[in-house]
Amino acid sequence: MTFSAMLALGWLGLAPAQPELAPPPPAPTPAAAAASLAPRPVAVPEPSSSANDAVPSPAPAESANPAKESKAPIFTFTLGGKCENITPSTHGDAKGDGKVDVEAGDNQVKAVLGAAAGANVFIGVESTATETVHLVQEFEISCSDTSISQVYLTLESNLLGFLRSKHKASAGVRLASATIAPVGWPTTPLAVSYPTVGVGGPNGCNGGPKGYKYETPLEPVKAPPMPLGRYVLHATFVVSASASGLLDAHSTAIFMTESEDLDAWEREHDPFKGDSHDDFGFTLTLKADAPPGFPAVTHRKSPKRISSQPRARQAH
Repeated sequence: MTFSAMLALGWLGLAPAQPELAPPPPAPTPAAAAASLAPRPVAVPEPSSSANDAVPSPAPAESANPAKESKAPIFTFTLGGKCENITPSTHGDAKGDGKVDVEAGDNQVKAVLGAAAGANVFIGVESTATETVHLVQEFEISCSDTSISQVYLTLESNLLGFLRSKHKASAGVRLASATIAPVGWPTTPLAVSYPTVGVGGPNGCNGGPKGYKYETPLEPVKAPPMPLGRYVLHATFVVSASASGLLDAHSTAIFMTESEDLDAWEREHDPFKGDSHDDFGFTLTLKADAPPGFPAVTHRKSPKRISSQPRARQAH
């Protein structure tokens, strides 16, 4: 063996042995391949009670219109100085009666002027009665909401009562009017005046009993936006009655809930005998409302009133 051959064999003996390759794994069956591709369930841990308590509840959504949730303002009417004058004027067999009531509350003030007059024939001498009721009432309007400086005012009114006469006698409403304005104003933004009506007369000796009943209120009077502050109410109510001749002439004007003297004069065949006198009088109610953009205020419900047309009665 030559030297070069020996050298080649020596190098081959020093070279590392090559590792044997492992046999390839067997091919998987179709069932095993499908099982390996199927999704495996993932276990989700249940939340603990402490975790539920830690989750904050969602905050309530804010209202899109905060004005609806805000509190309605309150307009307070505070009564001030008052001048009340009730003046009867009678002659012969005649009587008069009068009364004034004023009350103030939240969002309104109410005044009622009551008056009554009656006359009977007195041995051929004419009897007359005139009842005058006059009221001057100051009051102040304030608001619970300091951001409001104006108020919308509405004047509601009603004249409820009746007139009746027989033979040479007459009865009538001479005046029923009222105005409301801020103190010191030269104009009166709120005013009402009822029509004057009379029944009978000195030449009515050949007629039977006559009657007329006031029972229809005027339409409410609304004012433009008015300032808060001091106001004054002027109201005057005048009724009259007269009777003359030698026969059973008599007349009455009743605009009061009750009058002991004049109620006793009611005759069996008088018009409106037995009618209820509830709410009789000259009634004035001033109501306050909030400007636009504020919640509406609430008012006490007014008592139920008759709203038919004024009617007259005459016996045939």
